[in-house]
Amino acid sequence: MASIKFFDAHYHVWEQTKPEFTTRLLDSGGIDGLNLILARPGTADPEAANAEAYALKEKHQKRVQLACWVDPREQDYLAGLTHFLDTHPQVTGIKIHPVAQKLPITEENFGPTMDVALQRDLYVITHTEPRPGFNAMSFFDLMKQRSKLRFIVGHGSPIEEAMYMAMAFENCYVEPSWLGFFSLTFEMAERLGGYHKIMAGTDGPGWFHGFAGDPFEDIVQRARGYLPTMRQVQMFCHENAANFFRL
Repeated sequence: MASIKFFDAHYHVWEQTKPEFTTRLLDSGGIDGLNLILARPGTADPEAANAEAYALKEKHQKRVQLACWVDPREQDYLAGLTHFLDTHPQVTGIKIHPVAQKLPITEENFGPTMDVALQRDLYVITHTEPRPGFNAMSFFDLMKQRSKLRFIVGHGSPIEEAMYMAMAFENCYVEPSWLGFFSLTFEMAERLGGYHKIMAGTDGPGWFHGFAGDPFEDIVQRARGYLPTMRQVQMFCHENAANFFRL
């Protein structure tokens, strides 16, 4: 249980997660909310896998944000995305994963999906890593054409590029789990005046069950070592997400 208000900006529906695990987490007050990414493409029965997520959204409303995966490799994927969003109005965002899909970040590969998000006032969360074509700055030209899009640079990688993106676009925020959760992210935020553009995420809960401790409190305590005061820690752990997700 986090010792301060905590919104997890990067949390997944995984088929291997214990039944009702996420429900108990929210009902217990362990955290204040989460951005819940729905089951991955290729899941055998996605509606069944997502049933708990839909129930949590109905119960907790804005405390639970829902993002659906999009795989541009699928035939007629835009028609499928449009149909899914029309039949699931509770979905508030879109997840794209260039690395897993082995699709470099280009206008052709991801521009149409980002257009759908912008037209429907949905946010986009992505995965980034240092390799060319999958790095944060690869999104620069796409975002330049869609500067009003709410966009989360998931994993914040590389750090300097991710923070530059956050400063370049008003609605671009950095979620630095795993690849970006190091002192440099917070130092760059200080230099660029961007404490308001970073937000906490775990990329959980798949690894939680083998973690010796509370993953949310672990992030709080590590953030305390990187940020100058508890004011900035609270911004990182909740307030910035509240702004981005319009809580």
